[in-house]
Amino acid sequence: MSVTTTVLFDRPQREIASLIQERLAACETAKIVTGFATPGGLAAIAEPIKAKPGILSSFIVGAGTYPAFKVLDELMDAGVSQSSLFIHLGHTAESGGKKNPFVRFHPMLHSKIYYFEMPDGTASAFIGSNNLTSFAMRGLNGEASVLLEGGKHEPAFEEIRKHIGEAETQATGYEPRMKSAYAFWLREFLQGLKSEIGEPQEQKLIKTILVFAVAENGLDPTAGEIIFFEIPLGIKALETRVHLFLFDTLPASPFAALALASTTGRRFECMVCGVENRKGFTEVPTNWKILDSKNPVLESVPLGSFRPSNLTAWQQVRAEVMGKLKEVPEYLFEASAEGWCPVFSDSAKTSLRPLYGMHTSDPDDHYMVNKWLLVKGLEKKDKRSLADDDQLALNLVMPWSGSFTVVSNGVALNKRKSELELFDKKCRKDP
Repeated sequence: MSVTTTVLFDRPQREIASLIQERLAACETAKIVTGFATPGGLAAIAEPIKAKPGILSSFIVGAGTYPAFKVLDELMDAGVSQSSLFIHLGHTAESGGKKNPFVRFHPMLHSKIYYFEMPDGTASAFIGSNNLTSFAMRGLNGEASVLLEGGKHEPAFEEIRKHIGEAETQATGYEPRMKSAYAFWLREFLQGLKSEIGEPQEQKLIKTILVFAVAENGLDPTAGEIIFFEIPLGIKALETRVHLFLFDTLPASPFAALALASTTGRRFECMVCGVENRKGFTEVPTNWKILDSKNPVLESVPLGSFRPSNLTAWQQVRAEVMGKLKEVPEYLFEASAEGWCPVFSDSAKTSLRPLYGMHTSDPDDHYMVNKWLLVKGLEKKDKRSLADDDQLALNLVMPWSGSFTVVSNGVALNKRKSELELFDKKCRKDP
């Protein structure tokens, strides 16, 4: 008997629970391997298991969460043998570190297999991305699966059973008294995963004006000298830090200048010492001037004073050079994730309602009754107020504006290498 293959589904969001329930109700033996499990996912397929608990000969979960523990406990309460329940703890390695002696972000069991053997000698298996969770079972997640059907002795099913058997051998039998230990190990994994995301771990909201310019005749300012430049009205600049970066040739764009900032030795830390709004035609004391933010050149002012043009939409800024900038931080320009809202698709066809489980006693049902809309993008929240009415002005001095005078809203501190980078470095040093 050959094996037939059905690719599921025409849409990624299509319920799979009813297909699994049909096979659970008809099978002699079932085996399930899943990365994550929740009570809502179990509730979507539980009725046949409660009717015939002996059919579930193996249940393996890869993530030791308390919702997964509840699933395992509910299976035991339904009559499934504890000897059939497993948690896979993944693999790890010695990191060489004192605080975290083992690599926290480690390979885990992420397989999703729902395998069934029927009384007539056939077998079927769902292989794919569906974890045993409510969203995955009931057609709310975007998932992809393949259904295999045929004689249980076909080579494909032999390989599936071998995979499940190896996963079971690698796993540890579920012990309810070890819940806190399993959860600790997953928490370590998630903390390690957080470091792999690459998001700055520590941020400080220090507004900093960055000025990129070509230096006249290769001359550099010295500590105590004053530099004049202009920024749009509305930006609160008094007592703001200024980082000045000088180049022999102007980089191709503000983004290129940011990328090259740490490569130039001609970088200076300054502090704003004077701001005049719309004070054109008034003499200002300064040693240096930068007049064009789109084509900036640092020019000396031999007489020590300068009379700027009357630009009504600009404010005149003077910054005192404090000394060399020793280290270039990672500058932050975007708003935090809290400042973004979803942009929904215009098409009514993109709305999503579950096709199964609308009237169960599932504790996750409050998620099911929503009309889910497809998100096609993200846009900033409108948080304008008197306290932040300089946002429109700030938009004129962002890297994407084309201005080589830009304003950073913060810096990332203590940039850390990921656990995998540190582990790889250790392996290269001591293979």
